[in-house]
Amino acid sequence: MLAVDRLSVGIPQGECFGLLGINGAGKTTTFKMLTGDLSMSGGKAYLKGHDISSQMRQVRSLLGYCPQFDALIDQLTGREMLTMYARLRGVYEKSILSVIRTLLGALLLEEHADKLIATYRWSI
Repeated sequence: MLAVDRLSVGIPQGECFGLLGINGAGKTTTFKMLTGDLSMSGGKAYLKGHDISSQMRQVRSLLGYCPQFDALIDQLTGREMLTMYARLRGVYEKSILSVIRTLLGALLLEEHADKLIATYRWSI
């Protein structure tokens, strides 16, 4: 079954982009390919000149993606979740602790960082 066929999209720098379509149109599959969660069976995709098939580390550092489901894992702490996302986004390992410390401080979330996400409330 072919999920995505002849898709061509150009998104100007700085734009926020959403993909709308009916169920089964290939939206989720498209984003899974663009984020490296699914391999492309053909064609090419580039983000700011980086080939998604061969330069995923660079691509992930440039791409922001908000999936249609809750992207937090209840069994992890906030700090563990941030560490995982930093690695997925291509943040250099030596910088991860510093980046997370800065984010937690800026968002005033230090006291919640080592609690399980399952215990978080929306009012945090």
